[in-house]
Amino acid sequence: MKKIISLLALALLTMSAWAANTYVKVTSLEQLVAGQKYILVNEENSRAMGAIAGTSTTYGSYVGVTITDGIIDIEDTDVVELTADEGGTYSYGPTWHFTYDDGAYMFWNSGNSLSSISSDGANLLSGVKWVPALTTDGVILKNNGDISRILQYNASSPRFACYTSAQKPAVLYVQDESVTPPVTVAAPTLPESQEFENSLSVSIINNEEGADLMYALNDGEFTAYNEALTITETTTVHAKAVKGDVESEVVSATYTKVEPVVLTKPYVKVNSADELIAGKKYIIVNEERKLAMGEITGGSTHYGSSIQIPIVEDVAYIGGTDVVELTLGEGSMDVLGNDTWTFEINGSGSYILWNTGNTLDAITGDGATGATGAQWIANATDDGIVLTNKSDNARKLQYNASSPRFACYTSAQQPAVLYVEYVPAEEEGITTLSEANALDDAENFTFNGDAVVTLYKDGYLFLRDESGYGQIRGITGGNFENGQVLSQGWEATKAGNNGWAWFTDAEGLSASGETNAELAAAQKLTGAVDESLLNAYVYVENVTISGGPFPGMPMRSLPLPDNTSIGVTSTLWGMNWPAGGNKNVYGIICKVGETYMFNVASFENYVAPFLRGDINNDGTVNIADVAALIDYLLDGNASLVNIDACDCNLDGSINISDATTLIDYLLNNEWPN
Repeated sequence: MKKIISLLALALLTMSAWAANTYVKVTSLEQLVAGQKYILVNEENSRAMGAIAGTSTTYGSYVGVTITDGIIDIEDTDVVELTADEGGTYSYGPTWHFTYDDGAYMFWNSGNSLSSISSDGANLLSGVKWVPALTTDGVILKNNGDISRILQYNASSPRFACYTSAQKPAVLYVQDESVTPPVTVAAPTLPESQEFENSLSVSIINNEEGADLMYALNDGEFTAYNEALTITETTTVHAKAVKGDVESEVVSATYTKVEPVVLTKPYVKVNSADELIAGKKYIIVNEERKLAMGEITGGSTHYGSSIQIPIVEDVAYIGGTDVVELTLGEGSMDVLGNDTWTFEINGSGSYILWNTGNTLDAITGDGATGATGAQWIANATDDGIVLTNKSDNARKLQYNASSPRFACYTSAQQPAVLYVEYVPAEEEGITTLSEANALDDAENFTFNGDAVVTLYKDGYLFLRDESGYGQIRGITGGNFENGQVLSQGWEATKAGNNGWAWFTDAEGLSASGETNAELAAAQKLTGAVDESLLNAYVYVENVTISGGPFPGMPMRSLPLPDNTSIGVTSTLWGMNWPAGGNKNVYGIICKVGETYMFNVASFENYVAPFLRGDINNDGTVNIADVAALIDYLLDGNASLVNIDACDCNLDGSINISDATTLIDYLLNNEWPN
């Protein structure tokens, strides 16, 4: 009987929650009726008043609403509903009170503030009495306490409050249970207007389930859309969605064909001081304005000129320009132990130099590289690698946008960062781990790809990139963490045995400062492995480790979800196993003879997931869970429910809204967003 009453209570609450949510504009003072509900709306910005908030000054917050054919549906919003009540007639005419669900009155007291007051005598205060006035915008509210105070919307610091000067109108809308929100169809999405060179594929995204898409080119007729459009000339694409007799608004975008830009002599950004290598070529770039440093020139004050260059997908191209190419040479060390570098200008024997003031100059001669003003410290910043002069570490090579030039400044100008000459893959060594693994044994190589650390343990460094996995053995020192991307340019020797590849004698290993958590994460092992997973950092979920008569003894194999198993070896590390319990077991895929094995690296406790909406914890979601949730809401007894599963709408609290969400799920077989 208790459960039946609970379900009836829920039904009544649900019906109440789903009662009229539609509001229409008040266009005459006769539409003000005691007991009726109203909301305050700024139509221009499609915003309604939300909860009153603030600290020293309180005001009404704003909530975005959709106004369709003069109707607003406030379901699932935080719009404040105000109940009207007659307040008597005073010198300015009939007044009205507006109360919240908790009985508090909407109130003006002083300044621009809009607040609420809930005392028993509140309705006697002049500030709770509002004088409605019909204007060309609609019915607005003036305060009886100061008729110059009008409840308005401030668009610059978005809020609803009381102003004497003209802000945006806030007008009344009244609840109307007789109207139905108009049927609308969501407009499709087009890629943004853009330029293209040869051809462009344009896909139209349907945002309305069950709708058909239509498109038109330029001034042509609409036709059915079935597949991506291939655009080869400058074209404006129009698109709309049609569902039954209702059409969405038309969206449009223009795609402009341009002549291909010939891009030569590429340079790429330097992200770490470890990428500075003597003998390589570099340029100085201001990325914000796509400028590179040109010839050093000037009269009494010398500086680097600025040259416009294309930067496409983080690659700068200098072909056919007068951009200065700087060949890197090693300098000396400063007093703080920083390495310094010299930069030779276009192979001329001249080096960039700071001497005095803001100047950027050049120095020539046998002693040029020994001059401290020609030596530069490379500092890693959020913008990239910037150059500080050894003679005066307050002087940085920067770009001055107001008198366009590259020069040396102590105050903050715009960043000037280093780019390095891009060398094609066939000339730059190995760039992927799969290439390195495929080398002959004992072959030396230089690695210039992006390898991510997945595990570092006892002198073994395991790596991953987009192509596969790698392992470096015999590392002493260093401190590598999962997710770190190694700096490019490290060297090693390919080794291996019986099809299991690894690298030895590694030199130049360091972290670049970049991270890639996605590639570094351990992969869940669910079935049989093959050569593609050698050296992979993996884990097996929810392994039951029995204490048994010999607690801590290693398992011979790990069960996998596909009802197979993988053997366990101690080829790399001898691990102490836990005495018992359910664990996630982490390790490396290795090879013993012809067999792929799992080498254990660590353990973590397994935490079972919970099923959303499974209130009674029986493994399924059905009407019994609704009854269990209502029982909990009524009596607060949590011993018979899974508390984690009770938060059905995922808002961090448990209340009647969770029961409504659960019923919606059972009716529609889909959780709401």
